[in-house]
Amino acid sequence: MGIPVEEIVTGRKTFFILPDTSLMPESFLDDYFALGYECYYVPFDKRINVQKKVKVITSLFKDLIIFFNIDYELPGLDWEDYIYDYIHEYNNANSVGILYTKRQSKLEKTQLERKYLYEYGCRCGCIQLEYQKNNNFDLIGKILFANQAQGRRKTIRALCSSSCTYTYYRGQNYNDPVTGSLQDISLSHFTILVSGDDLGIKLYEKIQDIHFNLKGFLFRSGAILAMERPVNGGMLYVFSFINSNGSAGLDDRIREQLIPALYKILSNNCNHLLDQTYAATPDDLPPEDSDESGDN
Repeated sequence: MGIPVEEIVTGRKTFFILPDTSLMPESFLDDYFALGYECYYVPFDKRINVQKKVKVITSLFKDLIIFFNIDYELPGLDWEDYIYDYIHEYNNANSVGILYTKRQSKLEKTQLERKYLYEYGCRCGCIQLEYQKNNNFDLIGKILFANQAQGRRKTIRALCSSSCTYTYYRGQNYNDPVTGSLQDISLSHFTILVSGDDLGIKLYEKIQDIHFNLKGFLFRSGAILAMERPVNGGMLYVFSFINSNGSAGLDDRIREQLIPALYKILSNNCNHLLDQTYAATPDDLPPEDSDESGDN
């Protein structure tokens, strides 16, 4: 069974339109995820013009922050005109930010800020990226924090399909396996839904060794049952991870390995939805006729 659209689009998302990955590499996305920011890059695609992508993203995600890289050159696209029209069509200047590479003169920087911050009203910032990508990670992180890009969430849940499973063993000799599919998983918790019989676990009871398989990524951890409630004739169980010392959370080594695995699930869910919606949305404009990679 597929993941419901309303669950994928829930929560604040940040999209970077045509980012310069030489200044902000894709590895940033894993690290921002670990900090509680759900961010996505929207790259150049010869098949689908960027205007259509932005239109679809804006229609799907209501709690949205969107940054435009105005140094990405596309034939026939004037960023000033496009962003002005976009803001006035959707009345969402509070959700729009601007990215650009470092300018040679302070005057040019001031002119850009005046236009986008004061004339257009882009409330999410007009950010001049540095030539050193390591500096940009902290710079963008501060902007995400200032714009409350976490939303109301402390951690981000990756929604799971049937290919994300758990197994643990019970019984006097721990030889009775219990296995099933995860509903969702984060760096602190995971959730399972059981139909019919309950798990036979008491609230706040610990399970010392659970085997997880997240689409081929394998790991083991302990957990404690933190919450349970009836849902549609079944029972929903929320577990908190515990580490090898019995404290809350994952072991550091497992956590570091789990971060990219969880972000990959999250990204696959989002991009699959976007691809489906792109395909179902009529073209307003022809795809960009360009062989440029986009990094200038």
